[in-house]
Amino acid sequence: MTSSDTYRPSPPAEHPDLTPEEVGRRVLRLLDGLKSTDELTLDEVAAKTGLPLKYAPKAKVHAFTIQIPDSPWFYGVTYSGAKPPKAVELQYAYKGDTQPAGTPLCGIKFDDVAKKLKADGFLMRIDVDELGQPLAYTFRRERVDVQVVLGANAAGKHPDTWIACVGQLMITSAD
Repeated sequence: MTSSDTYRPSPPAEHPDLTPEEVGRRVLRLLDGLKSTDELTLDEVAAKTGLPLKYAPKAKVHAFTIQIPDSPWFYGVTYSGAKPPKAVELQYAYKGDTQPAGTPLCGIKFDDVAKKLKADGFLMRIDVDELGQPLAYTFRRERVDVQVVLGANAAGKHPDTWIACVGQLMITSAD
C-alpha cells in the first residue's frame, strides 16, 4: 500500500472512496487490539488503513492528503515512524490562519470517537487551559494514547445545535 512515489496532495476524484468519514474510520481501525505503538510499522499502518501513504522527504514522514477543490479544507493521515516516537495523525484542517466561511469539514464526530474508545477500554482525561476550557482529550489504554483536539463545530440537525467535530486525532505512545 505504500508507494515509492513522492508525496503530493490528491484531489477527491483520485480516491472517491476515501471520504473524510471513511479515512476517519480507517484510522480508528488501527486501535483495534493495539497494545503499543511499537506495533505501528509503516507496512502495518498502510495495510490496516488501506491508505496510499507516500514519503514526504521534507517532513521525513509518510502521508496521504485529500485537498478539497476550490476550498482551503483538506484532510489526511501522517505516519512518523522513522525515528521514535512513532505516531499516526489524522487531521481535518484548512490552509490559512482564519477558519473559512461556510460549512466546516467534519469527517468524524467527537462523541462517536469518545464512545468507541471508551467501549474499547480507553480511559479519558481532559486537558484544560487556565480558564478551564478543554484543550485536548486524551484517551489511554495500556501503552497507547489517543489525543483528540476538537476542530470546527458543524451545525446540528436542529436550530441552535452544534456537533463537536474532530480536528486532529493522534495515536502515540503512553510512555
